[in-house]
Amino acid sequence: MILIKSILVYCLSFSLLMLLLLFYILGAARYVTDFEENTCDMTYMFEYPQYVRISLDNEIEERYPRYGLYAYGEGFVTEKHRRMYFSGIPVLFIPGNAGSHEQVRSLASVSLRKSLKERTPFHFDYFTVSLGKDYSALYGGVLMDETFYVSHCIQKILSLYKSSVENVILIGHSMASVIAKGSVLLSSNTNTSVTNIIITLATPHMPTLILDRTFANYYYNLENRLNEIKDAGISIISIGGGSRDTLVTTTQLLDPTADINVLSTSIPDVWKSTDHLSILWCKQLVLAIVCSLFDSVSVSHRPPRISSNSEERMQALKYHFHHRIYGKRLYHSKETIQFEPGGEWIEDIRRQYTWSSKSSSRRTPIYLMIRLTGQPDELTIDTINLESKDWLFVCTASSIQGQSRVCTWGWNLSNRTLLLPDRLHRPRKIVDLNLQEVNYPGATHIVVRITPNDLDEHVLVNVDLYSHEARYVPIKRSMPLFNILFKKPQIKKSDIGHVRYYTTIDSSINVVTVELVSECKDVTHNVEAIVELCEAGSIGVSQIQFFTSIDNGPKTMKIQTDYKQFNVSPYLRLTLNPACSYMFNIQEGGIIDRISIIVRDRWYLLYTTIISLLLLLLSIRINHSREQLPTIVVTIFLSYYYGLIFECLIAMAILSAFTIGLCCSIIFLGSVAHGIAVRFLARAITFSTTWSDWLLGGLNQLPFITTIFVVSIIPATCGALAMIISVFLYFLNLTKMYEDYLEELLMASLQHFNWTRRFRSAKNDPEEHEDTRQKILNHLILFLLWCFTAIPAIPSVLVWAKNFSYDIRLTTEDPLLHQSWIILVVCSTLGWLQIPPKYQAIRSQVLASILYFIGWIILLMGAASHPQFYQYYIPPVVAGIASLITLNFITS
Repeated sequence: MILIKSILVYCLSFSLLMLLLLFYILGAARYVTDFEENTCDMTYMFEYPQYVRISLDNEIEERYPRYGLYAYGEGFVTEKHRRMYFSGIPVLFIPGNAGSHEQVRSLASVSLRKSLKERTPFHFDYFTVSLGKDYSALYGGVLMDETFYVSHCIQKILSLYKSSVENVILIGHSMASVIAKGSVLLSSNTNTSVTNIIITLATPHMPTLILDRTFANYYYNLENRLNEIKDAGISIISIGGGSRDTLVTTTQLLDPTADINVLSTSIPDVWKSTDHLSILWCKQLVLAIVCSLFDSVSVSHRPPRISSNSEERMQALKYHFHHRIYGKRLYHSKETIQFEPGGEWIEDIRRQYTWSSKSSSRRTPIYLMIRLTGQPDELTIDTINLESKDWLFVCTASSIQGQSRVCTWGWNLSNRTLLLPDRLHRPRKIVDLNLQEVNYPGATHIVVRITPNDLDEHVLVNVDLYSHEARYVPIKRSMPLFNILFKKPQIKKSDIGHVRYYTTIDSSINVVTVELVSECKDVTHNVEAIVELCEAGSIGVSQIQFFTSIDNGPKTMKIQTDYKQFNVSPYLRLTLNPACSYMFNIQEGGIIDRISIIVRDRWYLLYTTIISLLLLLLSIRINHSREQLPTIVVTIFLSYYYGLIFECLIAMAILSAFTIGLCCSIIFLGSVAHGIAVRFLARAITFSTTWSDWLLGGLNQLPFITTIFVVSIIPATCGALAMIISVFLYFLNLTKMYEDYLEELLMASLQHFNWTRRFRSAKNDPEEHEDTRQKILNHLILFLLWCFTAIPAIPSVLVWAKNFSYDIRLTTEDPLLHQSWIILVVCSTLGWLQIPPKYQAIRSQVLASILYFIGWIILLMGAASHPQFYQYYIPPVVAGIASLITLNFITS
């Protein structure tokens, strides 16, 4: 009965873990597939793009033969570049990890055509570097090489100009922006900087994986010296793609040193989420970047150059990336405006109304007056087809015109305008005013000015006066128990004429679903409403959804940033069609959507969590299953207290699934792996497969020879490759152990036919078989630890393989990891990495206690402020543990 209960508990626990893992996989699939359709326009080339190779010094070319510097050209521009004639403003584009130098063509071609079309007195020269697929996002050695090379390229570009050019605009994609910052610190001296504008595109300013110490030190040194970049007056713009970018999350895009952190979804006239690659060719975004550079140029300088005044540069950059309300060129509005005489002044005392230009036949300026006194505290004005740059004012109605009071001048409030996207591509402006904060002396009215030029189109002005509390829409929780225990929020319904509603999102919600059901009267076309997800941290609008009577939802909107660090809650901003009333159905997202957010923001915690659980499991095995309860209780308490319960459960599920897969591989794929090893060995030493099979069997019997063979690979190649090979050899040893175990079982069954032998060994065989099973189980745990510890070796092996044609030896391998791989390879190939089959009292307790402590420390790494900066400690820690286990086995 006890055995049956144990089996049932085990099966139930395993089933729950597999169910949780299934939900996690579904959440991961939802994260990488559930995003809006790409609606960006593709940029195109006007002439055939060409790239002119620019040679650096011979020493640099010999040191970095894989890299190259190019100048972009089209048509006649290419011929100038071939003669090494450059007269524009230099821009260096640095492609991201695994990117191509040809990715510069979108920016360069649009910029070239803009200067030709507008006949500007200046132009930009675009340069780019070819860095190849060198995995700089994972490997610190490559990151350092690329930084040094880019710094040399910057100096080379500056030397190409006969006039006094001191700065190069830097635009980097993905990891290239980190390289750009590092190269600036290398190239600049104490007095001058080699750049004044750095634009980063989809850049992980905070990485998720740091698998070697060189990579970590690069980020540490960069962070410690970022104040030098700020002190130099360099303008930094960080642009992200939003929800479509599944490689770099929005939280990673936040640069604490940037003057502007912005998503493409909140840039005026862009309003589109871009994935990790389309951010380079999205026409709307490319135009915004190019226009910002053009407006940053000081034409009074001879020759024209990027303005040396950081405030002037930031005016242009902020205008195009935050507040482009006056058109494609930077416009400075006047603080006060004199109103034209003879205009038509209209004062409507209703709180909600719509004014249409169809109701007016006059071709004189029209002024819509909204009285300030006695009104609610909030005012929203939504306009369509109103293109005047200066259109909103607050004034004092002190003059008499006819039988009403009017204003002669007003304070300009047009800079508070926000632009809204429109499906019909109509100019749409909206402004939200807190009337309690409109503190102008003697002000009596808000005025909307409509010029005669605006009347050429059908202008609509929607006015909505309201109390803020009355326009709040609650979020319904998706947990039924919550709705039972607490009062269920009532469904909100808007009235006709209402334009603005809000929904605040509290800290316990990370995804919401929105459904808007409209009821419209006297509207023949398909009306639309807009819902914007607004977040803190200078990100602005992180997602925009359109709702129509045909497509009314529900639609999912996911929080993009960790807003808890800003102490400002995100909110939904709803813009409705005043001709309709709406039923709001806003509620927390489903379980799969919520898990997808956890996958996006916390997936990298699984690495350290899996290692910690393996160490704790290994400690239990060393202690021979004694005193399991205290270990389990402490682990559960730490996981709960530091918010790591979910990661621990997923890690346990992954280990369970991985173990089953490993066992199946040992049983069914052992011969396949053996055959692969034989063929590889035959090709490596030009032997026949028969001799290779014999040699491989001999290596299994002579572990010292195997160790010497594998370790000898390290000086010629890299330690990471030897670590990967040791994992494969460990797998072959597991298959051999399983085959020996099957052979023992077969011989034991045959012994039943010999009665004398049977009685003689009846007492010894079960114990021997049990010891063999326990030995295989111990090695399964150790092999799992070996597999996950070897993960940081993968980037090094990829870089080694990529550079094999240039150098057979990887010279940039991290020394700490290099030594760790040597220790781990020696311990595994010698066959001394074993758990003693018998309990050794004090020695087992001491070794198990050490593993308990280290396992809990690694577990708590996930609760640190930046847990990714502790990942590269895993191989050295495991190497130390392997040394202790090996030493304990040798001396036992």
